[in-house]
Formats: sequence, C-alpha cells, structure tokens
Amino acid sequence: MIVGHLAPDLDCLTAIWILMRFGPAKDADLRFVPAGRTWQDQPVDADPRIIHVDTGGGRFDHHQTNDPTLSAAELVRREVAPNDEALRRLVDQVTRIDHANYRPGHVFFNINDLIAGYNALYPNHPHHVAQAMLANLDAWYEHEVRQLRFEQAFQNRLEFETPWGLGIAVQSVDGGSSRLAYSYGAVVFAYRDRRGYMGVTAQRRSNVDLQPVYETLRQRDSQADWYLHPSHRLLLCGTPKAPPRRFSQLSLEELVEIIRRG
Repeated sequence: MIVGHLAPDLDCLTAIWILMRFGPAKDADLRFVPAGRTWQDQPVDADPRIIHVDTGGGRFDHHQTNDPTLSAAELVRREVAPNDEALRRLVDQVTRIDHANYRPGHVFFNINDLIAGYNALYPNHPHHVAQAMLANLDAWYEHEVRQLRFEQAFQNRLEFETPWGLGIAVQSVDGGSSRLAYSYGAVVFAYRDRRGYMGVTAQRRSNVDLQPVYETLRQRDSQADWYLHPSHRLLLCGTPKAPPRRFSQLSLEELVEIIRRG
C-alpha cells in the first residue's frame, strides 16, 4: 500500500509514480489521508507493507526540514533509482516547483512537452494521444475557470500595511493565488475561501517571519487548527490536503488586523 495526502500535488504524485514505475510497488493499492497524518493514525514506517509519501513525517516526507533540495519525490528517487539521470532531472524540476525555487531563465516542463511525451509513447496511435490528453485539458480548463473567479474576487481585495511591507487579503470561493497578489507588490497574502479555510503566505525571498502571528493566533483562535510551516512564511488553517478538524472562527478582517500588528 502507498499512502499519500488528500488533494495530492505534483510532489506527492511523482513520488507515487516513481514507486509504481521504478520501485517494488507496481500493483500497490493507493490510499490518501489528511496531510501530516498516517494511515489509520499508525506510527509511520512501522509496517514495511505500507509506504507513506509526502505525509506522516517518515522516510519519504521532507516537511520536517526546510531543505530546498529535498522533496518527497527526491527522497523516493534516492532510494529507488539513484542512478537514473533522466529521473533525476525530472525530480529536480518537481523539487524546485514544490519549493517555488525558479532559476532565472530556466524553462520548466510544460503542456507541449507533455503532448510530445504522449506522441513518443504512442507514435502510431494518435487516438491514444488524444484520449490521454482529454483529462489534462479538462483540468487545465477548470484551472482557468477558477482563475477567472479569483481575478473577479481580487477586485474587492483588502490592501493593508504589515511590518514587512504591503499586504493583500482576498475572500473568494476558491481561496486565491498568491502570485497575483505578489504581482501587485504584496509581500504578504491572506485569504479565506468558501469552506472556511484560511491562510497567510509570504514571498519566498522576503524577510517575513510569521511566528509572532502564529503565536497570536494560538491565543486569539486557540480552538482552530493553525499550522506554521518550518519556513515561517506559510501559515494555514485548512487546505484540501489537510482539512481542519477545527475551523477558524475569525473573519478575514480580524486575521488582517493580527497580521498588521505582526
């Protein structure tokens, strides 16, 4: 059995893929748990028949460190196929994407590369390529629909000053995209979505430290499941990966006031 987290991201999916394509888990059952948890809340890595990736704090979970060279996929690659150069290059991109670590001038794998890969896999069966791409295009379209909704919600954004510079907050159906806020000059971005999930993110190269905000939230909103990332630039209460057991009762305006004070 392979266990990943809910709403699996690129890193989690790549780790699973490596185990199934290069490792000993070709026919493994897949199970998914809230991020950070384990299967049936058992000790991670206690059962050799159950492999956790990107969750649980075990051998294939990088979240207990803030090392930008590590990801779940990279930890799996090192154990399963350390000498495969093509795999190393693929996982290097996955790791950089997972840490939002983009090198100037570096071009990541994109949709055209995906189509080229399908055509290489099925050179004499273009209908296979078309069928394989349908779900990818469905997902891309849904992303664009969500982005349009967020851009509309962004027009009603709250702008505020923080100890580190401009902050932008948005309440929307989907939560939002920090990239748009950063493009408007924000150093800190806060959001609340339709499910009650809340979050605060900061630009990767900023000097933002959300530890004081986290400590205030632990006092003001003590019943909620707030999580501070090891980088201290990401603060969350609920995500599709890790639905909260206890939601925050704060409004977005109340969260903004706490961030303003730092």
